[in-house]
Amino acid sequence: MTRPPRSITEVCAALPAVDHFQLRPWSLGYAKTLVTAWHDPEIARWNPVPPNPNLELAQSWISGTAAQNEASIGIDVVLVSTLLVEGERELVEGERELAEGERVSALAGEIGLQVDPSQGIAEVGFWLAKEFRGYGVSKILIRAAQDLASELELRGLVALVDAENAAANGLLEVMAWPELPTKSERRAFAYRTK
Repeated sequence: MTRPPRSITEVCAALPAVDHFQLRPWSLGYAKTLVTAWHDPEIARWNPVPPNPNLELAQSWISGTAAQNEASIGIDVVLVSTLLVEGERELVEGERELAEGERVSALAGEIGLQVDPSQGIAEVGFWLAKEFRGYGVSKILIRAAQDLASELELRGLVALVDAENAAANGLLEVMAWPELPTKSERRAFAYRTK
C-alpha cells in the first residue's frame, strides 16, 4: 500500500454506492442482525460461527473488528442497503420497521479480508443475509469486495470455497473469477486488481 494509512471508515467512504448498497465498518447497531446471521443455517453451514451465538458475543466480535481493521491484517465490513437508511444516520439498531411490526435490517451482508501484506493479496470470505438472497445482491457484494481490494491497493483476492457450496461457486464463476488449481477439497478462485 503506497498511500498513507487510512481508517476503514475513510476507505469505505471513498467507495461509491452501487445500486443503493454501500460498504461500511461494522457498528454495534448491527449486533442483533449478526446474531440472526449466525443462526441462519446457510451462513452457519459455510462460515465459521460461534457455537452459542448471542448478543453479548456479537457485540464483542464487532468491537474486535475495529482493532483488526486498524491493524490492516483483517478487514471486516458490512454491505448496507442505503434504501433502508434514513439520510446518513443509521436507524435504531440498524433496522427499519415495516408494516405489521416486521423488521428488516439495512445490513445485507459481510465481507471479510485476511490480508497477507507481504504478497499484497487477501483471502476473502463473505455471506449474504437471507432476506437479500435471490435478488442479485450477491453480485453487488462481490463487486464491493473487488472495489475494496482496489481501494486498499491490494494486488488481488483469493476465495476458498467448499466444493459443495453451489451458490458461492456459481457466483464466483459468473463474476469471472478464474479457478486456481488446489489440492484441497475446496475450490480456489482469484481476482486480480491490477
